[in-house]
Amino acid sequence: MEVFENRVLNGVLKFAPDVSTIDAAQRLLARDVEIVADSERSGVSDLWPCIWALAAILERQFSGAVFIRCGLKSFLPQPSMLGSRCKFVSSPVEDTLKIGLGGDVESRNSDSVWGDARGSTLSYGTLIPGREHAHPITSFALAGYLGYTALARAVRMPPHKPSLASSLIHLPLFEGGEVQGYPEGLTFIGLGQLGQAYLCLLYFMLRKFHTPPRIVLVDKDYFEEGNHATQLLLDDLGTWNGMAKSQYLEAMLKEWGCSVEGGLTQITWEWKRPHGYPKLAILGLDDFDVRRMVIEAGFDWVIEAGLGTEFARPHITWHSLPPSRALAKRLFVQSPEPMSLDKFEDKLFVSSLRKTPGECGWVTFKNVRASAPSMGAVAAAYTWAEILRSANGLREAVDGSAYLWSPLLPFWRIRFERS
Repeated sequence: MEVFENRVLNGVLKFAPDVSTIDAAQRLLARDVEIVADSERSGVSDLWPCIWALAAILERQFSGAVFIRCGLKSFLPQPSMLGSRCKFVSSPVEDTLKIGLGGDVESRNSDSVWGDARGSTLSYGTLIPGREHAHPITSFALAGYLGYTALARAVRMPPHKPSLASSLIHLPLFEGGEVQGYPEGLTFIGLGQLGQAYLCLLYFMLRKFHTPPRIVLVDKDYFEEGNHATQLLLDDLGTWNGMAKSQYLEAMLKEWGCSVEGGLTQITWEWKRPHGYPKLAILGLDDFDVRRMVIEAGFDWVIEAGLGTEFARPHITWHSLPPSRALAKRLFVQSPEPMSLDKFEDKLFVSSLRKTPGECGWVTFKNVRASAPSMGAVAAAYTWAEILRSANGLREAVDGSAYLWSPLLPFWRIRFERS
């Protein structure tokens, strides 16, 4: 695998305006990062899901060490082991990019990367009053927003629509108590970046379910070396490389105590929901055609999300919808065309890629879909907000959209007619 095929590095090379060479991009990403969290709020019922998700994001976006200073000396329950570059510390580390979570984070100022989460509210650059614990969904959203902000700051990405930035976001969560769950369970289709972000959040959500849902996992692919850069459940040991995604993750979820079944499946127009598969489908797909195939496959309801590939305006979308052919045609018109990269032709690394035989290096570089794990975490949070609402009888057709970088921008969520 060529170094520029790493989806994070690829996005930096394409969209960070001051990054002209691969070496320059690698230097900017070779940062040591320090997570500083309020020690009184580092437990599993409060900010630990955020701490874990943020560390998992940072170890993939940066090649330096990830120091965790939160009053802990060892890892609390986690969906997958963090890598060897993640280390607990008890005192500040010099020359690190610091990211603060709640509480009295030292040296807070307008240039710092820090935020807070309580209940269904997350913030940037301000504390949220009260004593309510952070919801796991809000924790993941905060981890994703702060993770992308750290990346954008490190590579000097200009803020997107800064005039619209907000200091608070209220997620559309169901505000009740325990989640009653789904009698039939959940079918997750697509187990790459998005699918694994959903499952990471499922791990922390299990404590919220009155009865843990039965899980079915569907994917056609096998893991490859490059998947670690964006997929949060893959440890740095590489034992997953070459394994079927559905089978590897099935074994992992069984260790969590889930009732789970994995299927190595190619979705086609002829594919229909097998008997016994849960009738609620959660999609983590990057292909519009396959989205339409699933909507035609016999599920009662579909919830899905998508990731943009332009780091200068990191865009995520999500939908909650009935199996309507009309809605599918309206929302998933066609797979997006590759964006033009003509404006990046003057960057120095382009000339070296142009000199490869048949310009194959340049073609490969252009065809990589840039993405960052922080984007998947935020998309998973909004998707799980819809799953949670649906689990409690608030099933409604929804069209949602958000941008990650400014750093906080208000999200857009509308209900539409089921037609």
